Amino acid sequence: MKKKTNILAAFSLISQIGIMMALPIIFCIIIGHFIDSKFNTGALFLIIFSILGIGAAFRNLFVLTTKTFKNGDKRKD
Repeated sequence: MKKKTNILAAFSLISQIGIMMALPIIFCIIIGHFIDSKFNTGALFLIIFSILGIGAAFRNLFVLTTKTFKNGDKRKD
């Protein structure tokens, strides 16, 4: 039963990583495109918000993996 729980926890972590990486990037691209079309600025805000989305995605990844490894260390004790 323990092995089955570990597999489910791993699948949960993988799906969380995927969602937490994709959503900020997609959301920021949509906002950047909307602002560019509203103010007719070419691709300026699209690029700015894409970089912000990528940064937010990697920050989310760092926070999630840090919490996961800290919780894993506590369970082994």
